[in-house]
Amino acid sequence: MCARYNLHSSPHALAEFFNVDSPEPPVTLPLPNFNVAPTQEAPVVVNSPRRFEVMRWGLIPSWATDARIGRRTINARAESVAEKPAFRAAFRARRCLVPADGFYEWTGPRGKRRPLNIHRADGHPLALAGLWESHAELGPTFTIITTGPNAFMAGLHNRMPVILEPCDWDAWLCAADEDPAWRAALLRPAGDDVLTSYFANPAVNSVANNGPELLQTAAPVRLL
Repeated sequence: MCARYNLHSSPHALAEFFNVDSPEPPVTLPLPNFNVAPTQEAPVVVNSPRRFEVMRWGLIPSWATDARIGRRTINARAESVAEKPAFRAAFRARRCLVPADGFYEWTGPRGKRRPLNIHRADGHPLALAGLWESHAELGPTFTIITTGPNAFMAGLHNRMPVILEPCDWDAWLCAADEDPAWRAALLRPAGDDVLTSYFANPAVNSVANNGPELLQTAAPVRLL
C-alpha cells in the first residue's frame, strides 16, 4: 500500500529528470509537498507529448456519481488492475508516472509505530506507476499501482508501490492497444537494492503537518 509520500525536488529538476516536452513545466506544480495525502493535488507525468499535469489523488472513474469513491481508489492492485471496473479503462489508455522523492511506511509494535521515509538508494526521484481519469464534473484524478513486496519491503508491508525504471517509461506511457497483458509484466517489485530508508519525523502522522522537518534524518534502517 502507498498512502502517503513526499515530493520536494524542484520543478526544473523534475522536468529534466522525467524528460518532459519542455525544459520548464507547462503548469504550476504544487511543490514542495513533504506530506502528500489522498485527495490532495499532485503532479503526474502523462504522454503525447510527455508533460506534467496536476491531478487529485484518488481515481474517480468517468462513470462515477459520487466523489467519495476516490478515497477507496488511491491504490490499484497490479494483479487485478486490468479487470477491475474502476481501473480497467485507464489501464488500457490512461497510464502515468507519479513522481515522488520518497514514500512513508510505518514500522514497530502497535502503539509505538514509527514512520520511515523510503526512497531510492541512488538519490534519484521515484517514478511510481499510476493511472489517471478525467471526470466530466470532478476533474482529473490518479491512482498509484501497488504490487507484492521485494525483500527490502517485506519486513514492513505485504504491498509496495510499483517503481518503474527509466528504460520502462516509454512502454508504460505509450498509446493503447488491444492486448494489455504485456504491459502488466512491468508491474513487478523493484530490485532488492533499489530502496533504502531512514526514520522520519513522527509529525508526518498528521496530514496537517507539512515541512522539511518531516524528513528528519536518522541512521539508515536495514530490514533484512
